[in-house]
Amino acid sequence: MSNRRAAAAIAALAMAQGQVANAATESAPCLSEGEVTALVGYALPSVIDGTIKSCKPHLSANGYFATRGNEFLNRYAARKDDNWPMAKTAFLKLGGSKDPKMADMMKNLPDNAVQPFVEAMVSELVSGEIKPQQCTAIERGVRLLSPLPPENTAELVTFVLVLADKPKPGKASSFPICKTAA
Repeated sequence: MSNRRAAAAIAALAMAQGQVANAATESAPCLSEGEVTALVGYALPSVIDGTIKSCKPHLSANGYFATRGNEFLNRYAARKDDNWPMAKTAFLKLGGSKDPKMADMMKNLPDNAVQPFVEAMVSELVSGEIKPQQCTAIERGVRLLSPLPPENTAELVTFVLVLADKPKPGKASSFPICKTAA
């Protein structure tokens, strides 16, 4: 598998985080790698669900999404509750820099009110971004990642996001990840 295709598959899984991060501004607090990993881990089931729904009509009835997609999705969904506390912190950091009043309101809502909002937003963002011609490569990338435990996939996506976090000089990162001490 070429590096380009691997990056595309990982990017598809992380797409929602990139879209949510577009709301971040220069004054946004940075996210720790642990927060990014939790956010990715929490969002992956919605990303996977949105991807399967968008791509299923364009893929083989015998392909990975058709035959093992729900099993893959369920493995990732089983870890959502573990990821939620730190993912919520990260989500509020990202959104709070844009609209502090909204962040305060979201912070005070019960988790069972915030979670469906986050999940629907992520799933909608993903399904709106995927082009039919990308589906075969995305399905292949997901199949290749499928042997990994969900927490390893979340860490791998975080690793790629950290490597890719190279804003142009004078520009803020669209996904503010805290720089670790060297």
